[in-house]
Amino acid sequence: IRLSRRPNAGMLEGMSPPYPLRTERLILRPLREADIDVVFAYRNDPDVAALQDWELPVSREAVERHVADQASWVDVVPGEPRQIGIELEGELIGDLYVGLDEHGGVAEIGFTLRTEYQGKGYAYEAASAVIADLIERLGCHRIYGQLSPENVRSARLLERLGMHVESLAPKSYWCRGAWDDNLVYAMSDDQWRTRPATGCRRGRRRGLFP
Repeated sequence: IRLSRRPNAGMLEGMSPPYPLRTERLILRPLREADIDVVFAYRNDPDVAALQDWELPVSREAVERHVADQASWVDVVPGEPRQIGIELEGELIGDLYVGLDEHGGVAEIGFTLRTEYQGKGYAYEAASAVIADLIERLGCHRIYGQLSPENVRSARLLERLGMHVESLAPKSYWCRGAWDDNLVYAMSDDQWRTRPATGCRRGRRRGLFP
């Protein structure tokens, strides 16, 4: 995938921080220094990076800077992009991007998983929890994701989350030295609440992999 009101210190004082956020199998949390080697490895994995939009190769220094920038937050707030670590049984298995616009009503999402953890429902489980939090707690009314039309698996995941194709703009997204078509999936808060129930399977542009 491509890449609510702002809480202030007084609002959060005396309250449990919204993150880490726990799901049935996962912990969604800020990235930390101990994650650097893992992030560096999967961001340079050709199978993971193939349909993403970051420049390659990704340097360790860039990962260190990014993790440092994303290590101290406790909530998603307007105008401040978040890279949320996806942890399974104490191990980082990927990350989820959330970009909440400055007015707090529209959020872009994306996700990236290590190859060995794809196809097991972890991205769906993580994204579902974050979307629910964005809509029900923070009052977000629109969620969207952007990706290459070639990213079929991620498109299917966005559909499972309740999104629909909103637009396809040919040759409109510059990525790694070439123009690519840009596919946008989106949904409203009402569409999220009325989506058909779908179980979590067990067993890009901003980073989209199921």
